[in-house]
Amino acid sequence: MKLKNIIYIGALLLTATSCNDLLDKPPVDLLSSDGFYQTTAQANQGILGVYADLRYATDQTYYHLSEVRSDNVWVTPETNGQRDYSDIGSFRAGSELIMAESAWNMWYKVIYDANVAIQKISGATYDNADVQQQLLNEAHFLRGFAYFELVRLFGNIPMVTEPSSPSTVNNLPQSDGKTIINEVVIPDLTAALNLPERGKILNGVGKAVPEQGRADKTAAAAMLARVYMTLSGFPYNDASAQTQAKTYLNQVLAKKADYWAPDITEWRKQWTPDYNNKYSIFAIQYRTGGAGNTGIFNFVKSLPPSYTAGVGVRLFGNDIFVEKTLRYEFDHKYSKGNKDLRGEGWTFLDGYPAEANTNAYSNSKEQVNWISGSTDSVYVQSIWYKPLPSKPKMDELGLTMDYAALKDYNDWPCNFPILRIEDMMLLNAELLCAEGNVSGALAAVNEIRERAGCDPVSAASADEALKLVKMERRLELAGEGVRWFDEVRYNSWKQDIVSMFNRYGNKAGTDAANVADGRYIYAIPANQMAITPGLYHQNLGY
Repeated sequence: MKLKNIIYIGALLLTATSCNDLLDKPPVDLLSSDGFYQTTAQANQGILGVYADLRYATDQTYYHLSEVRSDNVWVTPETNGQRDYSDIGSFRAGSELIMAESAWNMWYKVIYDANVAIQKISGATYDNADVQQQLLNEAHFLRGFAYFELVRLFGNIPMVTEPSSPSTVNNLPQSDGKTIINEVVIPDLTAALNLPERGKILNGVGKAVPEQGRADKTAAAAMLARVYMTLSGFPYNDASAQTQAKTYLNQVLAKKADYWAPDITEWRKQWTPDYNNKYSIFAIQYRTGGAGNTGIFNFVKSLPPSYTAGVGVRLFGNDIFVEKTLRYEFDHKYSKGNKDLRGEGWTFLDGYPAEANTNAYSNSKEQVNWISGSTDSVYVQSIWYKPLPSKPKMDELGLTMDYAALKDYNDWPCNFPILRIEDMMLLNAELLCAEGNVSGALAAVNEIRERAGCDPVSAASADEALKLVKMERRLELAGEGVRWFDEVRYNSWKQDIVSMFNRYGNKAGTDAANVADGRYIYAIPANQMAITPGLYHQNLGY
């Protein structure tokens, strides 16, 4: 589905319309929401529709286009068929990548629907001005969020800030990514700073709905901190952005007590449906009944029936594994005799025993030769497990889940965290390293480590401390779609991926030449390039 077709969708059209209808003809009235957005209750439903547009972001943007792209993940480099995850992880993906076009279309749908909401809500007169302003600011948050992710994925893209006809949009050239951040992302997220605090978001009749997990003031500040940290790194390298990042990080960290899981059991529970929204600053919301998390099916390898209480909820079984040096980092033994308590059985699974009709999972180990000259035996096919509320996990945590309630394998009721307090703590630690405040930076690192049962670390210099901060980000945020964007910020992405290929023996289907300059972003999808031939410029490296 091309961008010109996305324009026809408009705020979900507020009706049930088949995909074929969308492709074959536009609605009778392009701005069919004229009959809607008449009350705050209707406007609230429109905003919930924009949130609903995010459903596939977890699978497309954060699992595939980010985590699988990074050195956190090793994928079997399949050469005998088209598999998006394999093409992404081996850097063979080009402009025909289906996953990239799907993400492009999804984020532009968020943008169009947010544009309609902004236009309609700002031009309306409602009885409750507070609700009206909140809904408008939520729309700004969602549009700024969408444009930020599109820039991080594709670089220079068309900028559409109001509902527009297909002919208008199809003749819009690309705008520079930094321009979009400065002219749309930052202003939108700054407007969202006027949202209520956590727990005070209102619905269309003015009732607080903390359980809905909608964007609030702290979410806007955290997203702005992420935006400015992105600007401070590659490819923008704007050192002045660190000052702004620090401002928003301080605002978020002042609320740390609201988002910090106090012990490892609470940390583990945050990945279960019972704890949706308890510790996340902002998360994509999922519920069973056809609005579940679609990413788990693709990211978690097949598991025995007992892991879903024997109700037949299958997982796809893609060859997506925890990269072996990351796996090794979780294997250190600490002074109390334990390993990292976030590791085996929680972030990943090394194996499982045989069950009826299911063979035991046979992991394997390989020798890794470290730069120091030492060698270790390391698991190479550990399964990603963090997002799955399996029955063994739920039993250990004393929680329950009705697996039979899942409509299908794409219906997991597990939120996906976009912003967590640990992310903010460690971004701030990066800035403290830049200031030479080693003790302050490592205080954050060690607070996170000690909760996970790991011994504290120390550093003799700011450079050494920064390496520890980066490693802790890799461990704490593993499997959450953060690592790839970190590697781009650090401008280590190219060396990190080539080094990973080398660690795996440069297997058939991988080629360091594919990790070309410019491939820190994806190709503009071929269908978008073809809408108005010659209008767009393809990204470097494709």
